[in-house]
Amino acid sequence: MEKTLSFVKRYRYLLAGSSGILLFCSFPNVNFFPLAWVALIPLLIALETRVSRKSSFLMGYISGLVFFAGLLLAIVLLYPYAHILTTLLGYTLLVGYTALYFAVFAVLVHILPGRTGILYPTAVASIWVSLEWIKGWLLTGFPWGNIGYSQWNFTHGIQIASITGVYGISFLVVFFNAGIAKFICNFSRWRDELITVIVPCLLTMVCIIHGFVVIDRHADTENSLKVGLVPGNISQLEKWQRGNFPSIFAKYLKLSREAASEKPDLIVWPETSVSGGILSGKLPNYNRRFRNFQDQIGKIPMLIGATDPDALDNLYNRVISVSSDSEIVGKYAKMHLVPFGEYVPLADFLPNFIQFQPYEHGKSLNTLPIVNVQQSEGDRLEVGTSICFESAFPNHFRKFVKEGADVMGILTNDAWFVGTAFPQLHLAMAPMRAVENRIAVFRCANGGYTCVVDKYGKIKRPMVTPQTEDQFINAEIDLKEGNLTLYTRYGDWLPILCIVFSIVSLTTARIIGLISSKTTN
Repeated sequence: MEKTLSFVKRYRYLLAGSSGILLFCSFPNVNFFPLAWVALIPLLIALETRVSRKSSFLMGYISGLVFFAGLLLAIVLLYPYAHILTTLLGYTLLVGYTALYFAVFAVLVHILPGRTGILYPTAVASIWVSLEWIKGWLLTGFPWGNIGYSQWNFTHGIQIASITGVYGISFLVVFFNAGIAKFICNFSRWRDELITVIVPCLLTMVCIIHGFVVIDRHADTENSLKVGLVPGNISQLEKWQRGNFPSIFAKYLKLSREAASEKPDLIVWPETSVSGGILSGKLPNYNRRFRNFQDQIGKIPMLIGATDPDALDNLYNRVISVSSDSEIVGKYAKMHLVPFGEYVPLADFLPNFIQFQPYEHGKSLNTLPIVNVQQSEGDRLEVGTSICFESAFPNHFRKFVKEGADVMGILTNDAWFVGTAFPQLHLAMAPMRAVENRIAVFRCANGGYTCVVDKYGKIKRPMVTPQTEDQFINAEIDLKEGNLTLYTRYGDWLPILCIVFSIVSLTTARIIGLISSKTTN
C-alpha cells in the first residue's frame, strides 16, 4: 500500500493531467461520453495522497488547463477576424480563468472531513456542481465545459434534466467518479467502502431506467408546426464585406423560395442574417424586394435574425417576427451578449479597445407571435427565441417556456468557428434545453448545425451541417403540451442545495480541524 501511495504521490501531476485529457475526450469532437464517468478518478486519487493545499491547487489547475486548453482551442483560430496576438491573449486568459475552478475544486475536496463513506462522494459532487453554477453567472457567466454536456448524445441518460437541469447530470457523473475513486483508494478496507460504489451505481441505474420509461411512454403530439429552416451557411469573412450583402440577401431569398415550395407554416433565417432596416422599411429598395418575395411564396410568416438599430442608432442583435403580410409583429433583443465579441465590459475604461460598434443589451424577455393573416386569433402561436450564446444559459432559456412559448428556437451564427469543435459544442446544449423544459427546439445556425430536437433531446434527421451549402430543411416540430417541468418551474434549485451542502461539509471540516489541533496541543 505504501508503494502504491508513493507512486501516486510521485506522479500526482501526471494523474491530474490525465483527468483533463479524459474529460476533453468525452466532449465534441471526440464525443466518447462514457469517459466522463471515469475522467475525474485520477485527479481524485491524486488528491488522496494528503499533499498540501498548494499542491492540491496546482493539481486541479493542471487538470483544468489541459481540459480547457483543448476545449477552447477554437478561440485561437479566430485570427482571420482579429490579430493572432489578440486571439492568443484571449485564449490564454480564458483558459487560465476557467482552470481556476478545477483548482478551487481540488483545494475544497482536499479539506473535506471524514474521507470515507457516502458523504464523501456526495460532498465532492456538491462542490463540483456549486462551482459549475458559479462559473455560469460570475463575470457574466461562461457555462461551456460543464461536465453534464458531455452526455448530450446519451438520450436515455439525460432525462433527469427535466427535474434537475443539466446540473443534475453533472452531479450524477461526478458522484459516480468520486465513489469509484474512494473505493480504489480504500480497497484494503473494501467491505467498509462498498457503499461508496453501490449507491452511485444504483442511482445511475435508476436515472437511466427513468430515461427509458419516459421515452417509451412517448406519445405523438397532436399539434405541430412545419418549419422551414434556411441557415445559408455564409462564411464569416464573406458576411463582413458590406459589398457582398446583395448576393447574400439574394441567396436567402432563393433558398427560402425553395423551402416555401413544401408549404411550411414558418420560415426562419439565422442570427444577424440581414439588417432590420429591410424589414422596417428604412431600406426601401430591399423592403420592396422582401415584400414581393413574401407575396411570391404565398405569404408565409417568418422569424429573422437581424442587426437592428433603434431611433438613437443603438444597435441590437434581434430576432424579428414578420407576419404573412410583411408587417413586423414582434421583436426580441439578445440579453446575454458575448463579452469582447458583441460588447466591451468596462468600455469607459478601455476606449481604445473597441474596434466595432457594440450591441446594446436587450431589456426584456418576451416571446414572439407567429401571425398568419388567414388564421384566427385562437391559432396564434408564441415562439421563444434564444440567440446564440444565450442557449448556454438554462435559467434564461426556461423563462421563455414559463412565459408560454409553444416552441423554442435557437438562432445563431456559428460561422466564426467553422472547422472546429465549437459548432458541435454549441449543438450539444440544445438537447439539454429541450429535455429540461420538455419542449421541442429548432436550431437555425449559419455555419453550424441546423436541425430540430424533440422534447426528449433526440436530434431529428435530416439536418444541415457546417459542411453543406445552399441547403435548407423543412421539418415538423411538435408544439408544447402538458404541464411545466419541475426545472421550468423552479430553475436551478439543485445548485443552491449543493452550495448549502458544500458549506456545511466544509464548515464541519473546519470545526473538526480546530478540535483536532486543540486536542494535539
